[in-house]
Amino acid sequence: MTDLLRMDYINSLPQPFLARFRGDKDTWWPVHCFGVDAPVCLIDVCGKLQGKRFCEIMEIIDGDGVKHDPEEWWVE
Repeated sequence: MTDLLRMDYINSLPQPFLARFRGDKDTWWPVHCFGVDAPVCLIDVCGKLQGKRFCEIMEIIDGDGVKHDPEEWWVE
């Protein structure tokens, strides 16, 4: 299976990551990890991990506080 997300790009960004999902206005979730071959992520919800589809992410903030458009994370 080929990667659907750009692992080299994700690994080049400072961690930890925070993600805001569709329907969340001001809620940012800590991202535990990304699955690059199956575009998913695990987020920390009150100390427990919850799986989410990557396509539901509206914005990502890296460890330096820089916002990223998740559309740029996909392999072309």
